[in-house]
Amino acid sequence: MPGLSSSAFSGLSLANFTAMMVIMRNFSIVFSVASLCTTLTVATSTAGCGNALASGITTGGTGSSNEVNFTTTKGDPRTFLLHIPTTYTPDIPRGLIFSYHGRGKSGSQQERSSKLSESEFNPEMLVVYPDGINKEWQGDPKAKTDDVGFTLDMLDSLGKQYCLDTDRVYATGMSNGGGFSSNILACDPKASKKLAAVAGVSGAYYQGTTEDDCKPASVPIPCNGRTPFPVLEFHGTNDGVIPYAGGPRRHRCLPNIPHFVTDWAVRNDLGSTNHSKSLYDGGVTRYTFGSGSSAGLTTHYKIEGMGHTWPSAGGNYSNIDATPLIVKFFNKACFDGI
Repeated sequence: MPGLSSSAFSGLSLANFTAMMVIMRNFSIVFSVASLCTTLTVATSTAGCGNALASGITTGGTGSSNEVNFTTTKGDPRTFLLHIPTTYTPDIPRGLIFSYHGRGKSGSQQERSSKLSESEFNPEMLVVYPDGINKEWQGDPKAKTDDVGFTLDMLDSLGKQYCLDTDRVYATGMSNGGGFSSNILACDPKASKKLAAVAGVSGAYYQGTTEDDCKPASVPIPCNGRTPFPVLEFHGTNDGVIPYAGGPRRHRCLPNIPHFVTDWAVRNDLGSTNHSKSLYDGGVTRYTFGSGSSAGLTTHYKIEGMGHTWPSAGGNYSNIDATPLIVKFFNKACFDGI
């Protein structure tokens, strides 16, 4: 991931240097954490920078997001919620998170469960909560829609209206939405070059075309996306919908979670050896792959006793809050590839 070293400051004009200082000051939250990017990266802004918010557009937390009716380039009508933080100004490029709901749910439900619109967890990035056709996403055994195209169309349209940093575009999701983020978007040759990182939560990572002879520990996981690619994953050991151990489901094969995560680590050239750390009195184990500047490029949280849910401390048999960890992981990752 190319960045800007300190020696490069000597080639900047005064105007560019000043602009950089503004970006650094306003993104102190972002750059205060250790970065998967080896050096500081200058924000790459979209055409929407400088545009005032349109009349009627609201900012704020959960419940204040904007309902958007959208038509894809294929002419398909779609809908999504758009969260804009109260800190938004049209002259500072912001990160953007796509957050996809689980099968049978909606964008508004995903906003409430993920809490990504809350300033406590996400003070400065915009968030999109799309609605799936038939409440499902590409990658589900029954889905027939082009949700990769839908995502790329949304990104293009939003970049023309709002001030976005194209090096800081991310995707996360729950269940089918997690599978769409980490198994479909991240493995798409075009979409993966628009995203800086993904995070799957209780993800449904369906493989193959049949559940016959399903081998969860070795089922092939084809992927044509860019590498390296930062991937974060959360999964509970008591998930009765998308089991941690994988197995046949709905005429497809689910890989077990260690196989899915290790496959990403190998694809990222990190090897199959991980570093584990017990957290929360043994209730959570964190597995990280890689070392040095690549440490944690692939990370998995195994949550003992948690079912099929979004981890939220004290709320659902989980000791861990996924949302702040996802935002921190995203803030570490940038991609200068768009």
